[in-house]
Amino acid sequence: MRSLFSFIALLLVACGTPQSTDQILAEVWQRDQAIRHQMMELTRAVTVEGHMELGDSLLAVNEAEDRIDAENMAVVDSLLAEGLPEGLSADSYKTIWIVIDHASQEKQEQYLPLVEQMAEEEKISQDEYATLFDRVAMKQNRPQRYGTQSVQFGAPEAMQLYLWPVECPAKLDSLRASVGLSPIAAYLEVLTQTMGVEAKFDPQMTVEKLNALRRVE
Repeated sequence: MRSLFSFIALLLVACGTPQSTDQILAEVWQRDQAIRHQMMELTRAVTVEGHMELGDSLLAVNEAEDRIDAENMAVVDSLLAEGLPEGLSADSYKTIWIVIDHASQEKQEQYLPLVEQMAEEEKISQDEYATLFDRVAMKQNRPQRYGTQSVQFGAPEAMQLYLWPVECPAKLDSLRASVGLSPIAAYLEVLTQTMGVEAKFDPQMTVEKLNALRRVE
């Protein structure tokens, strides 16, 4: 059943002004970020700090995240039904990107060309497009290009965190720089601090090898 929020949002997006659409998308952004902050805190508590009693809460938040993502995507689908609208705020275009970035693989693949258009028109940044490009590649079980995606697997007491394999390891830092991303070493350091698990990058790692390692774990 569609929530009251998404029902009202769809109506306002369908017949509203750019200003009212900006307001709706601001609420969409808040919902997206709030549930992910909650998920990050609970995930860290369970996998890093060992609070296994929070496992049921983590599952409930995961279900809530899926529901909110679907509702937010319905709003963005309605907004994009006749193409990318003009006249929205910079924050609204960023929200459109992040909702697509958090959507199903089908939606990510559908809207990847539009996200590329948004980056070319400077409605979003190049690194935001690069993030979605890499996410789609990973979901299609292909090497990523810009090194924005990682995978975490294993038991809580032996968690592993690897950068998803990349197309051209030798050119990774130059490719990252071309879309405004920091060098991979700096990114891995931030990722390690954020996740509480050492983030590893093996330039020789292939998709097949990493998938085999995940299966063993």
